[in-house]
Amino acid sequence: VGPVFGINGNMGNMYLLSADGLFVATLFHDIRVRPNWGMPTAERGMEVDDLSLHDENFFPSLTQTPDGEVYVVDGARVSLVHVDGLNSLHRIPPAPLTVTTSDLDRARAWFNEADARRQAQEGSDTLEVVIRKSGPRIDGKLDDWPPTTQWATIDRRGTAANFNSNSRPYNAAAAATISNGQLYLAWRTTEKDLLNNSGDTPNAPFKTGGCLDLMLATDPRAKAGRSESVPGDLRLLVTVVDKKPRAVLYRARVPEAGGATPVRFSSPWRTVTFDAVDDVSDAVLLAAGGDGNFEVSVPLARLGWQPKAGQSYRADLGVLRGDGHQTTQRVYWSNKATAITADVPSEAELTPRMWGVWQLTRQPE
Repeated sequence: VGPVFGINGNMGNMYLLSADGLFVATLFHDIRVRPNWGMPTAERGMEVDDLSLHDENFFPSLTQTPDGEVYVVDGARVSLVHVDGLNSLHRIPPAPLTVTTSDLDRARAWFNEADARRQAQEGSDTLEVVIRKSGPRIDGKLDDWPPTTQWATIDRRGTAANFNSNSRPYNAAAAATISNGQLYLAWRTTEKDLLNNSGDTPNAPFKTGGCLDLMLATDPRAKAGRSESVPGDLRLLVTVVDKKPRAVLYRARVPEAGGATPVRFSSPWRTVTFDAVDDVSDAVLLAAGGDGNFEVSVPLARLGWQPKAGQSYRADLGVLRGDGHQTTQRVYWSNKATAITADVPSEAELTPRMWGVWQLTRQPE
C-alpha cells in the first residue's frame, strides 16, 4: 500500500489513509455512538477497538518503529496503543469500468425522481405573488416589501461558529411581486459577496461564479409534468461582472426564432439546446444592499409574459455560489436535484416539472 498517514477526527476517532488519499481504516469511534475511554485501572494488552477517545482529543500521534510495528499515543491520557492488522493491507487490482451514455441518463433521472418523491411527500411548494399598484424601490434595502410578503426559502443550513470565526449559517430566501408591467424580485441572504463572477463565458455565467437565478414557465397552459421545455419556458440569470450588472435570458423554445442559430451547451455525453440566449442587461435593474440583500426588476414584456391574477405558473428561485471564477453550488427553493456543478448541460437545462408554483393574486383595494 505504501506510506499511510492519519487524520485526527473531532469526535474521538482517527482516520488512516494511504499517501494517495485512499481510505484505509478508522481507529476508535465517534463518542456519540460508542462508550468513552474511561476504565478505572490500566490493563496491559486490553483491547480498545470499541471505545471512543472523546471529542476534542487533541494531539495524538501515530508512529512506526524500526521493527515495523505501529503505535498510537492517544492524546488525552498519554496511553500507548498498539495498532494491529496494517500488515494485511493490499491494493485491490484495477478493474475496467464501462460507463455508457445510457448509464449517465439513468443517473441523472434518478436525482430528479428522488426529488420528485420528496416533493410528493412534502407537498409541492406554492408561493403567493401579489400584483400590486406600485412596486418597491430597487435599492437593495427590502424595507418597502410589505410584511405580508411570502418568502421562498432557498437555503437554511448550518449554525453560527464559536470563538472568533466570522462563519455564519446560510439563510437565503427570495420573493416576487408584479406592478405596472414590471416583475420585481428580491433575494435576502447573508452573503454580501454572493455575486462575485468573472463572466469569462458571456453566455454562461452559471459556470463562472455567483448569480441570482429565476426559472419561469410563462404559459399557464403548459403541462406541469413535462420532461421537455416548451415555448414560454425561460431562465433569467443576474450577476455582476467588472462591477457592472449582467443579465442573461435563456429561452428554450422560441417559435418565431426563424433561422436564428440555436445555442448549444455540451459535455462529452450530451447537449442541451436553447433557441435564444440574450444579454438583457440593458433591461434589468439590479441593486445590492451591501449586506447580502439584492433586488431586481425586469419588464414583463422582455420576458414575453402576460400574468393575470388568479392564474398559477411554474417557477423556481435560486442562488449560484462560487469563488469568482467557478460556480461551486446551485441551490433552489423547489428543485433540490441540482448538486451537479461539473457538467455544462446539467447546469444549463430547464426542468419545469421540478419547479414550484407561483399563485398570482391581486392587492386588495
